[in-house]
Amino acid sequence: MNITAGELKGRKLFTPKDRSVRPTGARVREALFSIIGDAVTDALVLDLFSGAGTIGIEALSRGADRCTFVDKSEKALEVLKRNIRELGIRERTSIIPLDAAKAIKMVKRNGEKFDIVFLDPPYRQFNQTQELILSISSEDIVNQSGILIWEHDSKRSPEDLYGSLKRENTKRYGDTSISFFSKQVR
Repeated sequence: MNITAGELKGRKLFTPKDRSVRPTGARVREALFSIIGDAVTDALVLDLFSGAGTIGIEALSRGADRCTFVDKSEKALEVLKRNIRELGIRERTSIIPLDAAKAIKMVKRNGEKFDIVFLDPPYRQFNQTQELILSISSEDIVNQSGILIWEHDSKRSPEDLYGSLKRENTKRYGDTSISFFSKQVR
C-alpha cells in the first residue's frame, strides 16, 4: 500500500499481516481527499481507529499540520510507529494508545480541538460508533468549521444529526461508504 498524493506520494505504508486491521484502500482515500480538498491544508487531524495510520499519514502528506492517532491494538500501533519512523514525520504526530471513547475524554481534558476527525471503526461496531459520535459532539472537540468523516459499511445508513454534527453527504464505494458531518451553529 502506498501514499497516493502530496509530499510523500508513492512512499510505502506498512500494514499488519493479520486481518484484524482493514486499511482504507487507495480508491476510497483518493475520493475522500478529493471531496474535502483544501480543508486538509494546515489542519489538525484526529484519526480514530487509526490502525496503520493510512488516513492520518495521507492527510499529513497532503498538507495537514499535525495528526493525533488513536488505536488500542498493540499490533496496529507497532506498524503505525514503524510507518511514522520510516517516513520521518514523528514531529508532526502524536499517538494515544487507548480506545476511542477514552481518547476523546483525554483530548477534551487537554483542551484539544480538531479540524478533521476521521473514524474508521470495525464495521460491526455501527451502533457503538453512533454513540461515539454523540460523545465527540458533546465533548466539543471539533473546531467550528471542522468536519467529521465516518467510514462505514454501505449496508448501514447513519442518522442525519448527532448532537451538533449534521450529516452533509454520504458517498458509496462498493461495500464502503463515507459520511461527512459538519458542525452546526447553535
